[in-house]
Amino acid sequence: MGIFRASGMAAGLVAGLIICVILFRYMNKDKKILTKYDERQEMARGRAYKYGFWASMATAAVVMITDVAEISLASSFTKYFFIMFVGILVQVTYSIFNDAYLGINTNKKRLMIICIIAGLCNLLGVVGNIKGGTFIVNGVVSDAGTNLLCCILMVVIGIELLIKDSMDRKHATAEESGD
Repeated sequence: MGIFRASGMAAGLVAGLIICVILFRYMNKDKKILTKYDERQEMARGRAYKYGFWASMATAAVVMITDVAEISLASSFTKYFFIMFVGILVQVTYSIFNDAYLGINTNKKRLMIICIIAGLCNLLGVVGNIKGGTFIVNGVVSDAGTNLLCCILMVVIGIELLIKDSMDRKHATAEESGD
């Protein structure tokens, strides 16, 4: 059973990567896969990745401590995914609020559409597992916890982009009025 599960996960990963390539082309105004950033954005993105790395390391330490203490809150897959989730969340948050998340060629509306669709797809996975009684098994969050984390990430990215957009508009209005 383990080899079939791993094969299914590998196939899902490959399908996910193909979908990501298609979405990146859709998200970018010039239909290129790579997003372009200016020098200032590249520097800020470097700091964002550094903070994301350290957040992942701190989270990994917490997960290791809970493992050693034999405290099991989630499946191994969900625990290890949580480590990546925290690093990505820190990296994205820093990038958004330092004007380094959206590239020069990024279409913000298309990115928001992608976030909404990805969030909803992952939410369906969570709801299906909750309804099926397989979200929590023997007091432990199942692998479906990864869907919940992805849904949370997409919602947080969307909210942060809206907040940043609002902050930028207020700042532009204040500059125009001379404040």
